[in-house]
Amino acid sequence: MCVYISASPQWEQNNVDHHTNVFREDRLIVRRGQPFFIALKKADGNLLQSLTKARLIAKTETYPSGSTGITIVMDLNGEKQDSGWSASVSQCGQAVSLIVIPAPNAQIGKYSLRLSESSNRKTNLGKFVLLFNPWCPDDTVYMEKKEEREEYVMSQDGIIFCGNSNYIDSIPWNFGQFESGILKASLKILDQSLEHKDDPDKDCCQRNDPVYVTRVLSAMINSNDDSGVLWGRWGDNFKGGVEPTRWTGSVEILRQWCDSNCKSVKFGQCWVFAAVGCTVARALGIPCRVITNFDSAHDTNGDLKIESYITEDGSLVKESLWNFHCWVESWMKRPDLKPEYDGWQASDPTPQEQSEGVMRCGPVPVKAIKEGDLTCKYDAAFVYAEVNADVVTKTRTSSGVLQDVLYKDKVGQKISTKSVGSDTREDITHLYKYKEGSREERESYRNAQVYQDYDLRFEELGDVMKGSDFVLNILITNKSSVKKEIKLQVSSKGVLHNGHLDNRFSQSHAVGHVLSPGKVLTVPMKHLYTSYSPLLSTGSQLQVSALLTDTVTMAKMMEKCTITLQDPKLSIQTDEQLRVGRQCCVKLSLINPLPERLSECWFGVEGANLTNGQALTRRIPYLGSGEEARTKIYLTPTHGGPRKLMAYFYSRKLGYVKEYANLNISQ
Repeated sequence: MCVYISASPQWEQNNVDHHTNVFREDRLIVRRGQPFFIALKKADGNLLQSLTKARLIAKTETYPSGSTGITIVMDLNGEKQDSGWSASVSQCGQAVSLIVIPAPNAQIGKYSLRLSESSNRKTNLGKFVLLFNPWCPDDTVYMEKKEEREEYVMSQDGIIFCGNSNYIDSIPWNFGQFESGILKASLKILDQSLEHKDDPDKDCCQRNDPVYVTRVLSAMINSNDDSGVLWGRWGDNFKGGVEPTRWTGSVEILRQWCDSNCKSVKFGQCWVFAAVGCTVARALGIPCRVITNFDSAHDTNGDLKIESYITEDGSLVKESLWNFHCWVESWMKRPDLKPEYDGWQASDPTPQEQSEGVMRCGPVPVKAIKEGDLTCKYDAAFVYAEVNADVVTKTRTSSGVLQDVLYKDKVGQKISTKSVGSDTREDITHLYKYKEGSREERESYRNAQVYQDYDLRFEELGDVMKGSDFVLNILITNKSSVKKEIKLQVSSKGVLHNGHLDNRFSQSHAVGHVLSPGKVLTVPMKHLYTSYSPLLSTGSQLQVSALLTDTVTMAKMMEKCTITLQDPKLSIQTDEQLRVGRQCCVKLSLINPLPERLSECWFGVEGANLTNGQALTRRIPYLGSGEEARTKIYLTPTHGGPRKLMAYFYSRKLGYVKEYANLNISQ
């Protein structure tokens, strides 16, 4: 009669040791370069004798199943094998354990584990998932500071910055990388990549490299070349999907993609692409953060110049500058590059331009962008242009000739990310570029004469609430010692965050004046709610451009102002004492600021370990002008500690109003 060995993976204790107990998964999840143990038993008690000549076999589970995968064979002597893995046997009293240490550069993914006692006796010890390990100094994603690991690996929620460089707004986001089903979806993304479909064995071998994995994710988060997670759409037609402003977290998106047999989720824009990419990277163990670049350029031809054109009424008709654009940074060493290029690597899952035939971007060292090393892998020139491109603005004269317009636009402003351990904004512009110097000196030399004669600017406006009428003043000063004849063309239009015009609102006018020396001319431009109201539901901003022409010399200069219309305050109140497993009440309220009734209204809340990765909603049939809507939503926390509760109010007219509250959940 054969007596077989039985095994217990001890996943509860192993997962605690490997910082993976936060996954809502009842299985063994471990990290590279760190030991885990499996308890062994044998009915006849001769367990150690049975293990003297045994070998341990770890094998990757690949998709498709016909691929070879990777097989790791280990002697149980505690010595590091050629693969970098090692295994040993430990006994404490009657308890016998098998101790396994995956190589710090092992391929991540799903593994099966077998014990081979002889050529015809093999015992299945179970399965496990292997992840990158930011806690291991020998892992290329090692991050030394504990507080940074907490922020960039373990934090399940965060803040994404948006708006424009003059008014920076923020939205809360539920990354939810440890919620049920997210790890499954993250591994499935790798299996659905073009690289895996073309050569699954080669792809599996390269999954030890976070640079490679990050590049795969950059392509797979968008759907342009494959069965990627998100379908991008810009504009106001989101029929057949969800408006990008609707999303408050990554969990619903990744679950929907995974459960629909990898059907791309509609729709996403840059902050959604970046946030979902951040979720997947953190789930796989790569430290990651979302970056926002204000006044971000999109260089389509690689000449590091952005060209804009102005119509006769003074409005920009081709704008290649995004009010803001989001990408991600991932922390890792770059053994394929110079040592000083270790650290933060920028990658962009938003589909913009192809890289090696696929819609993806990066990863590229942030340090290489700052140094202007445009040959650096991968896609350094494109990212460099996003933060450094020169802006060339032109207008066509009555004779059809293109003429340069002097425009003090700057690319790459107030590059931002969430601070470690707080919700404040950290400005990291200095990591991407040196202080403005030679380029500005070159531009100022070229533009010196017209700027010596005139000062053109917008008067400080202050906050503008949605639903209000307001006046924006343009101020023109004649700084010369002689009279000046000028023409001012002012245009106000809706603009999406990627710089494309929203043509549902447009107004313009032109005035001519003679300015005495030293005189300041004030030109008002009134904006009525009844005119700009179609913009509210899409989150569009107002872009006002002023084109000044010296009618004698025909020299031109322009200034631009972007106005963010402010949302009403969404109030969140919770019970004073919040405990794990105990239902609590969330009270939400909002006052309608618009001079008209709102219909089809909803309140909603979402939060990691608070709402099971789903949005809990309550419907409000309508809300009159100036009236207050109130509702109560009940939820039950599943884990203790600090948590972020995201809340939103939606109506067809107002769009999405978002807010968040930091909660402390007691055990």
